[in-house]
Amino acid sequence: MPEPLPIMVGYLLWFAFVIAWNVTDKRTPTIATAGAQRERLYTLVISLGLVMIVTAPFLLMKGGFLLWMNPPLVAWAMVLVVTSGIALCCWARIHLGRLWSASVKRLEGHRVVDTGPYRLVRHPMYTGFIVMDVGLAILCGSALALVGVAAITLGLWMKARLEEHFLAEELGAGAYAGYQARTPMLLPRITRRPV
Repeated sequence: MPEPLPIMVGYLLWFAFVIAWNVTDKRTPTIATAGAQRERLYTLVISLGLVMIVTAPFLLMKGGFLLWMNPPLVAWAMVLVVTSGIALCCWARIHLGRLWSASVKRLEGHRVVDTGPYRLVRHPMYTGFIVMDVGLAILCGSALALVGVAAITLGLWMKARLEEHFLAEELGAGAYAGYQARTPMLLPRITRRPV
């Protein structure tokens, strides 16, 4: 059984973040939505991944799905990874302000935001979620958690693609195309692109 304290701290941070994320949801008037039908598949894939991430530590207590055990230094480093994912999500959401929405929709006053964390990647919140979940999966050392991260990453990629297609439709292809060309989707560039 892996060291329980870092796993507990990592998951407590994650759960506190999820609760705060949903409690602080403020509504901005909606102009258009992608619709539940178009959002159903990515929602299902992300939900499946979340179930795997959440159940992984409970299965570990029963000795199931363990691939490795982290030394204490690595375990606590993964708690910092989880914390950095949370920080990226918060920075992106605060920067986006009233244009944030949990679902794919066009809000009143919607525009392309390409400053702050949105200069690094087009979907910094999704990147932050992936970073958090990778930290938890490595922290657990669980095969189930790793599969959960893969599912969540796939679901967030699917959501990002839908969101980009929808925003191009709503804001005009020209409004979003330049941003897409100069800014990567989920992983920041290591080297700076020539201007």
